[in-house]
Amino acid sequence: MYSSQARAGDSYAVLKKCVTINILDFKCIPLNKLHSCYHLTEDETGYQLTDILEIHFLELPKLFDEAVEKDESEPVTQWMEFIDGRSKGVMEMLATKNEEIKKALSILEIVSQDEKARMIYEAREAEIRDQITRIESAREEGMEEGEVNALARTAIKLLTKKFGLLPEEIKTGISKLNPPTLDIMIDGILDYESLEDIKKHI
Repeated sequence: MYSSQARAGDSYAVLKKCVTINILDFKCIPLNKLHSCYHLTEDETGYQLTDILEIHFLELPKLFDEAVEKDESEPVTQWMEFIDGRSKGVMEMLATKNEEIKKALSILEIVSQDEKARMIYEAREAEIRDQITRIESAREEGMEEGEVNALARTAIKLLTKKFGLLPEEIKTGISKLNPPTLDIMIDGILDYESLEDIKKHI
């Protein structure tokens, strides 16, 4: 997973931190911890060689083990309880505490609908991701003024797919944005929940 990021001729600089998250429905690690994290360390001194590789274990059964301490205010604990999903009530309660879980619950409710609705949602999200990937590739190669205008048009197109027809004042505002702000807006498109999220950038 780590080495596959680089292609022939690439420098090591292209390699990014590799994080593995194992979510288990059984007990695996002999520690009284819900969440354990591991790095590459020297056996005797414990010296950490690098932080470029990181392995996490989240053991869901330990949520109900009285010998294991848990802090309900910790985001990791909240996510584990959400993933365990014992009841809709628990999931909705967690959504009131954690904004990211609120977004996840919203998406879960969409994909839990009938198959046609789920396919439409997944196709729309896939198209948005594909467009964002193309934009990032163009960004790495550098952009001329005409390309920046094209970037603004693409942002408007993606937002229209997500929210429907946009008000003219929003489209005008987007067309006047500079490249760094457009970058921030496009990177956040998948997380936006309303037009108010867009207006923050205009």
